[in-house]
Amino acid sequence: MIPTWVAVVAGLSLAILALSAIVIALATVVGALGVRTFLRVLQDLAGPAVGDVRQLVGAIRTEADSLVGTSRELRGRIISAADAAEARLAALDALFEVVQEEVETTVLDVAATFRTMRRGLSLLEWGRRTLKRRKKH
Repeated sequence: MIPTWVAVVAGLSLAILALSAIVIALATVVGALGVRTFLRVLQDLAGPAVGDVRQLVGAIRTEADSLVGTSRELRGRIISAADAAEARLAALDALFEVVQEEVETTVLDVAATFRTMRRGLSLLEWGRRTLKRRKKH
């Protein structure tokens, strides 16, 4: 059979193990309560900062959205202005073509008129010379 002192030592070691488990459990509970308290303190300290950061993020998002809207509006205006300028340049080009044609036609008409006047003057001069020669003879 088992000596009595072995049973006593086994009982005492079992009691020590049980007390150790209880101490570990209590330490874990105290640690958990300490962490919980720490998290509450941290939340109390960081809560307003987190709220401020959320407000800041919201303000930044609003500003970014308005910048995007303004950029779209500005881009639309620039495209409209470029289209209008292109249409005006096309109209101006057509006007220059018409003016150039008219100037060319006018220059040709003036040249033809000068040529006709020069022929007429040369005929008058020829006639005058012919009349002078007849008078001399």
